[in-house]
Amino acid sequence: MSQETEKPKLTKEEISNWYKDYYNWLKSIYPLESFEIQGKNGEILSFYHGFNMKFEDDREAKHLSYFLRDNQYQEAYGKEKEQNLLGEERDGESANHTFKPKAFIGIDIKEKWFNFAVEWDYHGKGYGKANYDNYLTILDMLGIEDRDQYEIRVYSNPNHDFFKRIHTKELVAKTNSEPNTENALQILEEFAKHPNSMRFNELNTIVQYAINSNVPMEQIAKSINDNGFNIFYSTVNSVPHFEEEDFEKFKSFGITGLKATCMHHHFMRGKNFGFMQLLGDVDMKDATLEFRRIFEEVKKDYEKRKAEGGYISSNLEQFGELEHIILDWAYSGLLFKSVSPEIKTLVKKQAISKFDQFDPEHKDSWNYRMDSNSVKTLRMLRDAGLMNKDTYIELYQKALNRNYNLEEFDNVAHLFIDGEERKLAREEISQNAYYPSPKGNWQRSRSWGENHKISKVTIPQRVAKKGKVRDTLKQEILRQGTAKRTKIKTDMAGVGKDGNPFVVDNLKDWLFGVPGTHGNLQMMGTTAVTLPPQTPKFVVDLIEQVFKDIEYPDFGER
Repeated sequence: MSQETEKPKLTKEEISNWYKDYYNWLKSIYPLESFEIQGKNGEILSFYHGFNMKFEDDREAKHLSYFLRDNQYQEAYGKEKEQNLLGEERDGESANHTFKPKAFIGIDIKEKWFNFAVEWDYHGKGYGKANYDNYLTILDMLGIEDRDQYEIRVYSNPNHDFFKRIHTKELVAKTNSEPNTENALQILEEFAKHPNSMRFNELNTIVQYAINSNVPMEQIAKSINDNGFNIFYSTVNSVPHFEEEDFEKFKSFGITGLKATCMHHHFMRGKNFGFMQLLGDVDMKDATLEFRRIFEEVKKDYEKRKAEGGYISSNLEQFGELEHIILDWAYSGLLFKSVSPEIKTLVKKQAISKFDQFDPEHKDSWNYRMDSNSVKTLRMLRDAGLMNKDTYIELYQKALNRNYNLEEFDNVAHLFIDGEERKLAREEISQNAYYPSPKGNWQRSRSWGENHKISKVTIPQRVAKKGKVRDTLKQEILRQGTAKRTKIKTDMAGVGKDGNPFVVDNLKDWLFGVPGTHGNLQMMGTTAVTLPPQTPKFVVDLIEQVFKDIEYPDFGER
């Protein structure tokens, strides 16, 4: 096996000569070893040339690199250079590694680019802005005569978002003058065509200047609508995040005529209608159009994800697009408050119809707080102006189906309804008999407590021995007629011969069912009949009496 031949170690003189050539080459292509420019708040920024690769490749001589470094860098670099020229081993790490660059400038002489990086600007240092402001000065210091022909780039991109931010700042800077209507209108005109995002405080500055310059509110609103309300903000858990005082400042202007459609990209980005708070006078057609746009986009995205086997949120998968917007989008009631009556009716109907499906069996018998989806629904209905007496009653009926009694439902619902409407609703409930129409297998309910367990009536042995208990019980109840005459309130519905639904309105049909739905009286083997939780005591007493009438027919009807 052959041994690898070790490379001969260079002598001090050889190392020294190599570095002499190298530094002479660097000097030949770099007009300046370093230069200074003024940065943010008068800070002096010192740039030092980069260490290009060795000069075998002539193309490298066409590219100049400079790095912003700490002030101590120059001393460390000088010491390192001195050791290199003497051919000595360096004492410690290279100055390049010890003093990390804070900013970068690259100048391509052949392609005529002035390129720089801006990531440090995110720390508020403003180094990218300093490069941008001084790029002609830097080219002049480097002796580049055709500097006006150079294209300025960020990360080699002439259309980088950095330039958009600069454009925004330049636009805002134009307000640093005495109020002037003509000047304000010019700023608003440029703003309306401005495709770049801006922060709330920057928009506030422009709006305040326009107001101070006596520009009509409708003109300000038109400019914002044309611009597309292109506000930059971050999201935290899908909630817009910005300085609350800036948001409130904009609200205080009371600008009317802003459109929901101009805020579309914000709604879609954050699933959040919080910006609707800024629209004091919402146009119904505009809000309706925006809802339809959002609904179609959600529907299209849902179909795409489903076809591709992608992630679909549980509410969207289970309930569909509208319920997904109601439950999973923040402040949805603010949009629904302003849409057409037809859509309002659809939203209200959808919200109520799904209310008893969120927690159909109400399993947590020790905890009767409303589930989160129910609370979101109540909040949406309140914010949309749809939570009135009738809505309260319909929702109570759905809660009853889930084994909530009135007080448990009201414990949450009272937070989302006007006091007078709530009072009227409770008065109407007290004057009627409301019966549950539960979903799921309520016979297996493990609810504890007198107010939540299923109602059970034991079948007398003499009745059980005769067989066909349910038929016998039904015939006797029909004969007596009490159940048929007892009017009730329930959302139980059947299907008529014409195919149209009809609401069950009497106790007999509630007990034994109608075409299209089963009755609520269920057999528990041959020992008992059961009734859903929250069944009024009147029904239990009635069935107990009917069993006695069947067991002892000679005593006559009780």
